[in-house]
This record gives sequence, structure tokens and C-alpha cells, in this order.
Amino acid sequence: MDLQTGEYKPYMKPNNRPLYIHKESNHPPNIIKNIPENINKRLTAISSNEAVFKKAAPIYQEALQRSGYTYELKYQPTTNTNKHQKAKEERKRHRNITWFNPPYNKQVSTNIGRQFLTLIEKYFPPENKLYKIINKNTIKISYSCTRNMKQTVSSHNKQLTKNSETQNENKNCNCRNPETCPLDGHCLTTGVIYQATVTRRDNDKEETYVGLTAGNFKTRFNLHTSSFRNTNRRSATTLSRYIWDLKDKEIQFRIGWKILAKSNPYSPATNRCNLCLREKYFIIFHPHASSLNSRNELTSSCRHRKRFLLEN
Repeated sequence: MDLQTGEYKPYMKPNNRPLYIHKESNHPPNIIKNIPENINKRLTAISSNEAVFKKAAPIYQEALQRSGYTYELKYQPTTNTNKHQKAKEERKRHRNITWFNPPYNKQVSTNIGRQFLTLIEKYFPPENKLYKIINKNTIKISYSCTRNMKQTVSSHNKQLTKNSETQNENKNCNCRNPETCPLDGHCLTTGVIYQATVTRRDNDKEETYVGLTAGNFKTRFNLHTSSFRNTNRRSATTLSRYIWDLKDKEIQFRIGWKILAKSNPYSPATNRCNLCLREKYFIIFHPHASSLNSRNELTSSCRHRKRFLLEN
């Protein structure tokens, strides 16, 4: 806008050429019809007078002709409505309208909109108790455009051609700061037997806890840290009870985590859970590695087979 003359005009970046969808493209007719009219309204609105409009219009007119349109751009300023008409428009009642947006395709010869509204009239007549909320005034139809095939193919190819090293990095760890990862960049490892080592700061005494998770370790780690913070989860595990005992006595401590082994959870093909068996193995044959475990794990049933039951 020129501050001296008060004139304003459409702005376009240097070497920029406007491009519009072709008149014969596979788009709903209403979209094709309104493109030239909307361009004309926009150019008129951002042009201070007819001379400015005529100076800016040729490049847009050329773009429309390239896209198959015969519409001629003309300067058409809108007339100001009076106060009475504006107040009348503001008092209009707004209905709660539900829109049905089926995808549009030129190859479909069936008039989807007419068929849909016919079904509304047939199954929701005035005597129907739902007629007040489901009728031709509250249910509207508007076609939606299908996804651009080029974008679909490009996104698919981009996903297939990703760097395999980047994929592995993202698969192993998603910590914002790799230095704070509890497993040195392998917190997303799944199907693991892990060990937590709690070291007291006053006498360097160590206590160990062995656990398992069929999902990724980070999810199980977050549950453990949550039980260390929330008093209502104080008795969630024997590890959390020990941590809270140290907190009650105001004893400083640190916790280290590591993976003891990897194994597969329950499989209905073999009817065996190697993950639970592996945990019991460490508790029985390596008691020094699981001093905090209550040994109830030895008699407990496999929790991973429940999701294969018919009731689930």
C-alpha cells in the first residue's frame, strides 16, 4: 500500500506464475465453477481502483486460460449494505448442520447426492421421532476431493527409501537427550529381562531387582518411575516398596538399569512363554541378581497368554 496516495494492489513474488487446477480435472463441478469467480472477487477486493485491477489482471487471466477457463476477469466492487440489512443478516438463525462428504470422481455416473437425500426422505419421514434432527434442512451433502495421486506415490516412495541407519536409531531410542537414556540408546528394545540395581549412598550397599516386559523397556521404565513418585503406587512392586523405604529414611540412592536377556513372549503355537521362563531362571539360579524379588514370580501364571483368550 502506498502511504502517500492510499492505493493498494495485488502482490506477487518475483518470477512467480499462478497455477490453477484444470477445467477438465477430476474435481466436483462446483469447485471448477467457482475458481474463476473467486479469483475475480479476490483481485477486486485487493485492488484500490479499476486501473490497478486492470494492471494486475493479465497474468491471472493468462493462468486461467492455460487451465482451460474462458472466464473474463472484470473489476466488480461490492456495494456497501445499509445498517438495516446488516442487522437482518446478523439475526439469522444458525442451524446445526451435519455434512456428508463423499469422495468425488467423474467416472461415477450415479448421482450420489440425489440418492442420499432420497434415502433421508424415505427413512426419516415427518412422523419419525428423529425427523427434527435428521431432515433435508439439517443434513447436507458436499463432495470431497480424493487425494492427489502424485502426493500419494511420493510419500510412499519416500517412506520406502528412508535411510536404514536412521530407522534403526529411531527404533532403538526416542529420548530427547541420548545421555539421559536409561539403557544407553536402547530403551525401545522389546521382549527383555531387565535388572535394576539400587545403590545406597551411605554405605554403597546394593540391592537388585529382576523384571520383564513384552513391550518396549521404556514403557515399563516409566511405570517404575511413576511408582517411585506417587504414594498411591507405593506397593506396586517390591522395588517401589524398597525405594519408598529409603525415601522415608531420607537415604540417598541411585538406580542403574541393564538388560539381562532377550526372549519371546507367549506364543499360542508353542503354548509356552519363554519370557516368563527366562525371568524365573534368573530368580532361581542367580539369586544375587534378584535380591529384592519376592519369589512370587515362581508360582505366578503367565500374564501374556491372556490376550490370546477368546474372551479378549
